[in-house]
Amino acid sequence: MTLVRPLARSPAAARAGQVAAAALLACTGLARAELPVEQLRTEPLAPATPERIYLTDPVMPHLVDGRVLVIDGQKMKKLAVIGSGFSGLTTLSPDRQWLYVATTYHSRLQRGERTDVVEVYRTDDLTFSHEILIPPKHAQGLPIRALMQPSADGRFLLIQNATPATSVTVVDTQARKVTAEIANPGCWGAIPWPAAALRFSSICGDGTVQTFDLDASGASAGASRSTRFFDPDQDPVFMQYSLSGSTMTMLSFHGTVHRITLDGAAPAFAPTWNFVSDADRRQGWRPGGFQLFEVVGDRLVVGMHAKGAEGTHKNPAEQLWTIDLAAKQRVARTPGFGTLSMTRTREAAPKLVLLSGLDNTLRVLDPARPASMRKPLKVSEPMGETPVYLETH
Repeated sequence: MTLVRPLARSPAAARAGQVAAAALLACTGLARAELPVEQLRTEPLAPATPERIYLTDPVMPHLVDGRVLVIDGQKMKKLAVIGSGFSGLTTLSPDRQWLYVATTYHSRLQRGERTDVVEVYRTDDLTFSHEILIPPKHAQGLPIRALMQPSADGRFLLIQNATPATSVTVVDTQARKVTAEIANPGCWGAIPWPAAALRFSSICGDGTVQTFDLDASGASAGASRSTRFFDPDQDPVFMQYSLSGSTMTMLSFHGTVHRITLDGAAPAFAPTWNFVSDADRRQGWRPGGFQLFEVVGDRLVVGMHAKGAEGTHKNPAEQLWTIDLAAKQRVARTPGFGTLSMTRTREAAPKLVLLSGLDNTLRVLDPARPASMRKPLKVSEPMGETPVYLETH
């Protein structure tokens, strides 16, 4: 066996080692020094502009964790993310001071005791204000405008239910309580009348409109049904609608334009017309998407796809068609950008905000400037995971 002895060091080498060790200890002491405690603070948001965008994303790969993305539409940058629970429905108050989220929570995330609430957030700073308990019945599906809307004066919130029996829950936003559940069998959606705070309508499966009245306390005060305005078997309508004043525009699966005035004693129906020519129809051009059209001024912009057939009515847009509502004819065909949903801004010269179903990007177009319909004014980075619904401030 061979023994290995440590080499003897000179006094100078020993002193050098001691100096190095002292330096190492000094550095270790510095590394152990306490860092100052970080102070959390809240920075105020810049005042909202009409270009602020609220993008509802149900995040379909994990539905219990929905979100609302709040986006600065001028810079096309995300401002905040608000949780919207399981299949949350979202809408804004008429004065744009409040964001409402009707949603569901289970005590064990995907099971357990169920609680349904309307969560209320301030839009000036996006902080949570309060919640209102609602019956565990609200429609759980991809959000569309007709599933939850405020009354014209903002006092009542109208929420579509499905158990699968259909009804509408009426919520008093001031008293913070439910005032009524109104059955609307065979009908879908709660569309408030723009100039009648105590009236709303539903679109029915037999092709009619049923209109409901409330009393001052939010209880049911009667209902009436219109004549048939569309054939649900031959040419059904999309539940998407656009309001201009008291005129509601709806589209059918084959391109028929329905304009309904929600004013007076009962809905009034204008003569219908179709913007798809015979040549385009032979190529299978049909409307498609989610929020698939919008009225901007006197123009109707519609997402369209070719080779349409049964079941293609949710296809993203291959083209955008611009229709002159007064002349009742198409005036432009422009790139579709894969548009799934669209809405307009609430300003004197409204712009069009598009959501692409191909890559989740947002685009801003100006129908008054034809060049922007081909080259958007702004384009965002991809937003969210599976966003579907747009609203602007």
